[in-house]
Amino acid sequence: MADGKVPMGAPPANQPPPVAYPQGAPPPYAQGPPQPAPYPQAGGYPQAQQTTVVVQQPGYGLGPMPGSTMRYRTAPALIICQHCNATVTTTMTYETGLLTWAAAGIICLFGCWLGCCLIPFCIDASKDVTHSCPNCKQIVGKFRQFS
Repeated sequence: MADGKVPMGAPPANQPPPVAYPQGAPPPYAQGPPQPAPYPQAGGYPQAQQTTVVVQQPGYGLGPMPGSTMRYRTAPALIICQHCNATVTTTMTYETGLLTWAAAGIICLFGCWLGCCLIPFCIDASKDVTHSCPNCKQIVGKFRQFS
């Protein structure tokens, strides 16, 4: 030992001696590193309450309810006809209205009276719309560009 050699099986001089465990007990890290303890459930942190919010999308109604009026637009409407009680999509007819005549008059004021003033009479977007039931052919409502 004076020559600096360590006998076989002896621990090196700078390390502690090994710890002896009871017979049949595995060392503490035989199954891997220790796992952290789970969060306390009862009496520990308060549990968050879950709230479910139900959002209901608006549906398409079937015409006016009794005692109310329906506003018709420039698109066909799904209604219950007040004349024949059938569920129908209205048919539309276009009629010359106040907006058509006003647009033609303004075009004439700007000097386009040689035919250009007739353009509003060819455009359905400038005309009034009459909605009617395709089942009983009765008029169920009107949409006017200018009231």
